[in-house]
Parts: sequence; structure tokens; C-alpha cells
Amino acid sequence: METIAQIVTKDKNILSLDYPFGELKIKQQMFFKTPKEEMTVRMNNLKDLIKILNEENILYWLQGKTLLGMYKDKKLIENDHDEDIGTDIKNVDIIARKIIPKLESIGFVVIRCPKDNSMVSVMRYWRYIDICFFKHRGRKYGYQKRFFPVKYYQSYTTIEIDDFEYKIPTHTKEIIKFSYDITV
Repeated sequence: METIAQIVTKDKNILSLDYPFGELKIKQQMFFKTPKEEMTVRMNNLKDLIKILNEENILYWLQGKTLLGMYKDKKLIENDHDEDIGTDIKNVDIIARKIIPKLESIGFVVIRCPKDNSMVSVMRYWRYIDICFFKHRGRKYGYQKRFFPVKYYQSYTTIEIDDFEYKIPTHTKEIIKFSYDITV
């Protein structure tokens, strides 16, 4: 199976891509004049990615602290370093071959993809989003080393924030409790 890096670079010798994340915070501080400006970029990046996923009918959901902030406070968490989207591992190929070119056409760049195809990170205006590819492992479902009870991801619903709909797992409260020990 090809890696995402091989597909997006069109080079069979490149198995993974990584980014010098240590430099990113400095670049963000130089780029953004205000926290509000940075939040606007983060929201626009997230919405643009979701619009493209919806165009291709790809099931996705908010994940991680992105899910926590949007569900609990109806906004992104201010000091979060990235946004997170989850999708099933079966979507790797369509994301690598169709979604990423569409994202690149609107200014995103691929900055990270491990050789295990567990995620791909895309960045625009010095803010990045992780697209996390979930797979089954027994009664668990997750990516990399983050696995959750599979029942949390068996159905999905939407939340509307500022006239935009976001898909979330129906068991979001349980995911947040499991992940962060926070009751919402």
C-alpha cells in the first residue's frame, strides 16, 4: 500500500513527511497580529476543509480538543496548537488523491504524514489541521496510540455554530469524559 507521502509527492521513495514544529510558534507569533485574527484563520481553515469533505461525501467528525471546545463552548480552544478531524482509515486514498489536491488549490500544504498513514497534517496561514485516520483494533477504534471504545463512534450527529454545521460523534459526552475526564 502506498503511503500518503508517496501519493502527494508523487515520489515512491518518500515514505513520510515531517515538519519542524519547533519553529512554528515563532512563525505564528510573527504572522498573527491579534488572537482574534488567529482564531479567524483557524475557523476558516476548519470550515474550508469540512466543505471539501462534504463535497466528496466523506464521513468525518470533530476530534480531540477541537471536539471539546466546539461542543462545550461553541468555539475552538484558544491555546490549542492544532485542529483535529477524524475519519475512517478507508478514506486514506480519496483524501490523498482528491481532497488534498483540492486543499492545495486553496492554499493548504501538506506538512506531515507518517509512514503508517495514521494521519495527515495540512497547513494554511501558519495554522494546521490533523486529519486522523481511525482504524479498528479489537473493541477499540482510534489512530496512532489513541484508541477509544468502538461504541463511541457508531453514529454521528451535527452541531450548528454560527450558521455552520459540524459532524460529531453521537457519544461526544462519553468521548470527552474518556479523553479529558471532563463532564459536559
